[in-house]
Amino acid sequence: MQKSRILALLAILALLVAACGGSTASPSASADAGKADYKACIAFDVGGIGDKSFNDSAYEGLKNAEKEGFTVAYSEAKGATDYAKNIQLLIDQDCKSIIVVGFSQGEAVVAATKANPEIAFAWVDSTWGDGEVPANFTGLDFQIDEASMLAGYAAAAISTSKVIATYGGQPFGGVTRFMDGWVAGANYYAKKTGTKVTVLGWTPLPRPGSGTFAPSDNPWGNKEFGKTTAQQFMSQKADVVHPVAGQTGEGTYEAMLAAKKFSVGVDSDQCLTLPQYCGTLMNSAEKKIGAVVLATIQKNYGGDMGGENLTGTLANGGVGLSAWHSEDAAWNATFGALITDALKSEVDALAAGIKDGSIKVSDYFTSK
Repeated sequence: MQKSRILALLAILALLVAACGGSTASPSASADAGKADYKACIAFDVGGIGDKSFNDSAYEGLKNAEKEGFTVAYSEAKGATDYAKNIQLLIDQDCKSIIVVGFSQGEAVVAATKANPEIAFAWVDSTWGDGEVPANFTGLDFQIDEASMLAGYAAAAISTSKVIATYGGQPFGGVTRFMDGWVAGANYYAKKTGTKVTVLGWTPLPRPGSGTFAPSDNPWGNKEFGKTTAQQFMSQKADVVHPVAGQTGEGTYEAMLAAKKFSVGVDSDQCLTLPQYCGTLMNSAEKKIGAVVLATIQKNYGGDMGGENLTGTLANGGVGLSAWHSEDAAWNATFGALITDALKSEVDALAAGIKDGSIKVSDYFTSK
């Protein structure tokens, strides 16, 4: 069963190579009148459209589905009390495929899946827990620690102080995996070079780990917290910060840019989504959420309603490190002399080791 699930994800991601390469349609897409009668929907998490992060990444997938001819709809949560009613709103609108974004919507999506076996549900950033996965459910998880390990390695390499930092919005697995990888990348650099690197904001072990998180009343849109946290990290000599907190991170980017220090983005290529901060954003650890959303809609429409948990990795293209934006003047002014060909080759070699299994992120959670 596990092999078939992995193959299924590879097939899903392969469908999107064409879509991400300039075409909005998959190789199998055609003028299919039936798509107009198939409504594909998304229940967004708090932050909604315009967050320049994971919600926007999912929205890109929905927009591409609309370009393919699907009828689409969505709902946006303002708070946790909206989750169940927003999913029900989409059910009432006769959505045939409902993709729920965000770990915190778990209780609502599980209940809706059980109550509506005729509708295909998918959950971005998590998987079905114990027991058999329902036939109408697809878990869409991301092994993002693999991508953030690459970012952590590069950050340690360009850091002058050899102090880097991270923090999260809330202590969910979809957040702390970024932070795990960040620590692992720094520790891998330290082991490879013999140079001590300090990471502020997150200690992976003992599990479940401990670190810095935004206030729970506004974890994803608290730019002031992002700014002051970055300033606190800089007061402890950190010169590269990786926020994993949606729009809260924009406050960090503002502070790091003003101080002429460095940042790493989250979820999407934020040098593109937040170009005003490209002068501080070395790169971003990306979940290919938009691609997977579109592919999930395509597979649901094709008759595959779920029954599986799928995981995006470096090896299958579900996660990755964004491009080095050397064509951007602001990026090049900051990073042109720091991101050398030699460093790029080292990051590529690390990626190759993660892909073939010779390097495991969890082996580098501690520097000891």
